[in-house]
Amino acid sequence: MTKAKDYQALSLELDEVLAKMQQPDVRVDEAVALYEQGLKLIEELEKHLQQAENKIEKLKLAASQPVEK
Repeated sequence: MTKAKDYQALSLELDEVLAKMQQPDVRVDEAVALYEQGLKLIEELEKHLQQAENKIEKLKLAASQPVEK
């Protein structure tokens, strides 16, 4: 089982995909494959952001709760 990549690793991988797509000699079939790979990376990045947002909301909710003594 492979370890899930963190946000930064996914972001760097997406940057590499985008750089490859911008090459003047990229073939159409390769560009399509890179596009598909980029979409998958974006989906994973969005999942990371959603998880971070959910965590922040939980922390804010916990911080707003009165402390029982």
